Amino acid sequence: MTASTNDPLTVPAPELDPVQLHEGLAARWGIEGSLTPLHGERDRNFRVDTAEGRYLLKVHNSADGAGVVDLQQSAMEHIRAVAPDLPVSRVLPTRQGDPWVTLTGVDGRRSLAWVTTWLEGRHPEPGELGPEHLRAWGRTSARLGLALRGFVHEAASYPIAWDLRRLPQLRPWLSAVEESRRAAVRTVLDRFDARVAPKLRMMRAQVVHNDLAPTNVLVDDDLVVTGITDFGDLTTTALVCDLAVATADVLSGRTDGLDLAHEVVAGYAATTPLEPEEVALLADLIAGRYAAAILITAWRTQQQGSAPEIDEEAHRQLEGMLDVGLDTLTRRLTAAASVPAGRAEGGSLAPRRSTADLLRARSHLLGGLELSYTDPVHLVSGHGLFLEGADGRRYLDAYNNVPVLGHSHPAVVEAVSTQLATLNTNSRYLQEAPIELAERLLETLPDRFDRVLLVNSGSEANDLAWRIARHATGASGGIVTSWAYHGVTEATFAFSPESWGAAPPPPHIRLVEPPPAPSSEVAAALGSLEAGGHGVAAMLVDGVFTSDGVRGPAHAWTAQAAALVHAAGGLYVADEVQAGHGRTGDHLWSFVAGDVPADLVTLGKPMGNGYPVAAVCGPAELIDPFVASTDYFSTFGGGTAACAAAIAVLRTLADEQVVSHVARTGARLLTRLREVAAGDPQVGEVSGWGLAIALDLVDPATGRPDAPRAARVVEGMRERGVLIGRTARSRASLKIRPPLVIGDEHVDLLVEVLAATLRDGG
Repeated sequence: MTASTNDPLTVPAPELDPVQLHEGLAARWGIEGSLTPLHGERDRNFRVDTAEGRYLLKVHNSADGAGVVDLQQSAMEHIRAVAPDLPVSRVLPTRQGDPWVTLTGVDGRRSLAWVTTWLEGRHPEPGELGPEHLRAWGRTSARLGLALRGFVHEAASYPIAWDLRRLPQLRPWLSAVEESRRAAVRTVLDRFDARVAPKLRMMRAQVVHNDLAPTNVLVDDDLVVTGITDFGDLTTTALVCDLAVATADVLSGRTDGLDLAHEVVAGYAATTPLEPEEVALLADLIAGRYAAAILITAWRTQQQGSAPEIDEEAHRQLEGMLDVGLDTLTRRLTAAASVPAGRAEGGSLAPRRSTADLLRARSHLLGGLELSYTDPVHLVSGHGLFLEGADGRRYLDAYNNVPVLGHSHPAVVEAVSTQLATLNTNSRYLQEAPIELAERLLETLPDRFDRVLLVNSGSEANDLAWRIARHATGASGGIVTSWAYHGVTEATFAFSPESWGAAPPPPHIRLVEPPPAPSSEVAAALGSLEAGGHGVAAMLVDGVFTSDGVRGPAHAWTAQAAALVHAAGGLYVADEVQAGHGRTGDHLWSFVAGDVPADLVTLGKPMGNGYPVAAVCGPAELIDPFVASTDYFSTFGGGTAACAAAIAVLRTLADEQVVSHVARTGARLLTRLREVAAGDPQVGEVSGWGLAIALDLVDPATGRPDAPRAARVVEGMRERGVLIGRTARSRASLKIRPPLVIGDEHVDLLVEVLAATLRDGG
């Protein structure tokens, strides 16, 4: 490869005036703070510390034009849109809305500069990444490749020396390498010419990061990846080259690198299966990465007028690979790339059937049950805030209210697995788990609650509460809000007008409008039940009115409703199945936050973070007579594994102070959503309580609810990698209710994707 006069490998990094940098940051971005130089091979990078937080300032090599900078920024934006779980910085435009500015160095050379958000973490040290971390490294590389799969940019084809496809063009630089060390590099080049280059042209190709080295990756104290940086080596090349680079670089500096290369490959293949032809070239490509490092460093030092030096670590690794034999290493990596049938790395179930075949079978076997999206989301795993599809796509889950701690939370997984491996039986035997769970629940409730009945689901809990209410009052009438949902049993279906379709209310049920309608409607419903000979046994209320369109908090309304029901002799049942376990951000239970005098409390959905478990809590004077006269018992209610899951959830909610986290994050989300609504006539009211939020979409011309528009937005966000739902009678309200551990970065991405989807009309 002949270096041109504007090749950044030959052009020195910019020489900058610190005063000019400070003035430029203040004038163009409104940022004032201290600058700390960071590592940069050919650019200048600075950490900017301000009173508001940290930023990254990048000043490019003067050889880089606008196309190169736009390539990097566009790729980062694309990744954040399609794979928001990958931790990539966000570009901060200037006050004038420009993505970058031009700076003049002290030597008169002009360079492009831009600012991004700061990613927290540190670079991992060689040797501290164990096998499980190396597998995760491979998975991250694959996920990054998947995120860039659909990305195209005209500047992505510009030649860079670090593209492994161009390795043969570096052969002229072999003369810069010391004579005694040329043999290893020559061997790699000869093999590459003979067996790699001809086949590499036929491999899958796309834009890739091409530099997932420890110096470009940040991790936390648990060695979990928190940041992916430096997109300076982006290029269009064979996809397998990206894996070779990641493998070579993460193992550099280790004496056990050859023994662990298969871990990186196995992690990658678990997310993106490798084709046999790709695996056959992998060992040669890893060796090629080391050879390129040797050639480039030797050539650069020669060009700079000093005695040629080489990358000593790359040479050591290359010699080790040749000692073992590249063909031997190929066999090892081929075995590592073969993911066991039916199960992918990290516990994800690899799909055994195609999405189309599964859809046909589901439609036939499951009675036409509705799916959430027009284009079905075929899921195979879930971890934290994200769900993974069979096609490798990952989705930010901003909809599911069951996994309050996030999908596959380790505390719940460990608790259930340990209990299942020890004992799992019903609660008619004396065991600690149901007792501990009941004690923990009652500690969170007002003193008047002293009994707990454990069941399997929210529907069963509400069904049981209704039975207790009828037993206690002798009445048969019930009251519920006009579009509520309380379950699927025959009794709770009567309390779920959302599910009735065009059918009229059952004779013993009266509907009232949710707040902000006046609570005096409750009095009218009570009078109607009395006149019809039913009396009132209970009123069931979801404290955040989820199905009614998310109308909480409504403390005055719920308290008044409870008082009216009590005066008529009925019970007030606080249905905390959707509102409970901290979703409102001010208490574990919404009725306690509003000081509502509930008689019975029902719990479900999030209670086991996905493991079936639910409960009815109440006072002894209601529970004990019912149990005594009905000999009530539930075979699976109070099972030890279910109790272990529920205990783990309560413990984690307390230990990690999730309720206060919800209050802060929910307020941030609500504020940002209202900012979007303020500038968009198609968004009406934005209502919410904690992390239960709804946005009403309307026809800008009429102000009426716009269900088709809401449907398009839900589908459009799904296409962009974020899952939400719809709610309310009109089906025109967007429903956002993510796992409670959602972070600020997820909030920002959710809002950005929503805003972009609204702009595009869904």
